[in-house]
Amino acid sequence: MQGCYISNLCPEGSLMASVLVMCFLLSLVILHTRAELEKISPGSSLVPNTSRNSWRSASGHFAFGFYQQGNEFAVGIWLVDKLNITVVWTANRDDQPVPLNSTIEFTKHGLLLRTHQGAEKNITQLSKQPASASMLDSGNFVIYGNESQVIWNSFDSPTDTILGGQSIDSQLISSRSTSDHSSGQFYLNVNYNGLAAYPVNHTGILEECYWKVIIRISDVSLVLNLGLSGALQLTGNETLQTIANSSYPANSKTVIYRATLDPDGILRLYSHRFEISGNSNVTTEWSAMLKQCEVTGFCGFNSFCSSPGGIADCYCFPGFEYINPGVRNLGCYKSFNEEEGCERNEPEAFYNITGIENTMLGGYPYALLPVNKEDCKESCLSDCYCAAALYLNGTCGKLKLPLMFGMEDKNISATVFIKMISRNNNTVSTPHTPENDEKVVSESKKTLITILTASLGFMAFMCLLIAISSFFVYKQRVSRYRKLRGNSNFGLTKEFSLQSFSYNELEQATNGFEEVLGRGRLGAVYKGAISEGNKTVAVKRLESVGEEEEKIFRAEMAAVRRTHHRNLVRLLGFCMEGSRKLLIYEYMKLNKVVGEEEVHMKTLERMVKVGLLCIQDDPNLRPAMKNVILMLEGTMDVPVPPIPSIVIT
Repeated sequence: MQGCYISNLCPEGSLMASVLVMCFLLSLVILHTRAELEKISPGSSLVPNTSRNSWRSASGHFAFGFYQQGNEFAVGIWLVDKLNITVVWTANRDDQPVPLNSTIEFTKHGLLLRTHQGAEKNITQLSKQPASASMLDSGNFVIYGNESQVIWNSFDSPTDTILGGQSIDSQLISSRSTSDHSSGQFYLNVNYNGLAAYPVNHTGILEECYWKVIIRISDVSLVLNLGLSGALQLTGNETLQTIANSSYPANSKTVIYRATLDPDGILRLYSHRFEISGNSNVTTEWSAMLKQCEVTGFCGFNSFCSSPGGIADCYCFPGFEYINPGVRNLGCYKSFNEEEGCERNEPEAFYNITGIENTMLGGYPYALLPVNKEDCKESCLSDCYCAAALYLNGTCGKLKLPLMFGMEDKNISATVFIKMISRNNNTVSTPHTPENDEKVVSESKKTLITILTASLGFMAFMCLLIAISSFFVYKQRVSRYRKLRGNSNFGLTKEFSLQSFSYNELEQATNGFEEVLGRGRLGAVYKGAISEGNKTVAVKRLESVGEEEEKIFRAEMAAVRRTHHRNLVRLLGFCMEGSRKLLIYEYMKLNKVVGEEEVHMKTLERMVKVGLLCIQDDPNLRPAMKNVILMLEGTMDVPVPPIPSIVIT
């Protein structure tokens, strides 16, 4: 563009030396002025919908800044046209658009995007502190370091487009639509094999691509290059293959070229020829594919692509409906309900098969059968897992849902069989109408109430059943205890059961703590008598025990245990009332406990051992009640009880 301006200022034909010098000096002034306009210094900022919404290149053909996306704004680079703009690069393309009161600031850390909520995000990741930036006429936005070296540029991270003079060795990802430049459904991959295009939900295996240019050269890194003259080439150490060329002269400086992986998945080469008015004429120089339906994944799941009138469109398979009728390439969903599916014994009575000629399906069949067309149809009909079958060249491929990459073309000699619920079956879903929707909601409420009622009734029944069961279990255990007590025949069950005493009862038993049997470090021991069985007990009263005395008290009880545990130590009670503590214990030998009664000593010994197991300080050492009963009955061996630190019954 600069050459055009200079040629208009200088006269043609024979020129005097002075005129030449003036033209030369004038061109230097123009170039210098434009260079000054290109320079962006740290501290500069941009604001949407103002005169400071972008930084432009010297020619004015490219701009970096805010462009409108819907009612909000995105950040990117675009070709400037008076009628419209063509976005060629987008920053953070999968982020949400930003509101009107956002800013871009060129800081010491690079380009920073700020929103009114106070959120900040880097547009550029820099390893060095920037000194300046420029929007170049090539469409490349460049940031320079202190020594004028390039420390970041937009050409290194392309989105869906490469421009004249740009090369890529990675990939392009299509935009979602012409108005939404977030990541779309297709990508173009550049690697050592060459160039290949895929839908984004594929693995990248070369056999799965829908368009490719293959160059098999070992140990050579390939790049896709778009020359300034419009030549799209795969290059290594040299030009290896020219993919497309421009129709304009190679020296034309009024034309800007771009190669874009469009939202429909097709790579195209465009030329923008700018007029003096500032408008541009856009021409499609080359297209990688002519048939839109050949783009794998152009239509979503459970639909197929067809172009009966020359324009490709997406259609649902029979038995399916559009997810969004306004955006037909999003795919379709199943409009019938397979309630019982594979549990049906006669799927032929439940389903029917619809055949679609001249149609292909993608994906991987779970079964391949060498059968004729009619047998293929019947095989899918009788197979409850089969959603569709593809009959091609004498082979039947059976597929499950979702159905993918469907395409209809008169040149395809394949048939697709789609299985759906028979229209004669009562379970076929009704059309979606407001009246039917209200009916469905009403039926859903009735079903929910029925389920809740049944659930509550079941819970009430279970609670009643548990209560009755618990009562009978308790009654049975009481009966077993009574039987055990009756079989003991020595009347010691009560003797060895737990007994509870109040402080007043113990005071009365000792006649007001009258008779002193002896004194210990923490208090006196009093003689007492309990009326039940005329038992003589020793009661020790402790006055205001603190923490240290508590330790001494426990040590004293341990000494009692060490002295008498081989016979029998019975701590009948441990009473606390405020700061007062009473300890009641009685120790004697087993023969003294029995007296003159005839008692089965093995049974008595077993009961004593069980009692000692039940009074362990560590709860983990105490047996479960079930085991206690079994040990008392004699059906379970009684282990030797550990020596407790304090014996309490």
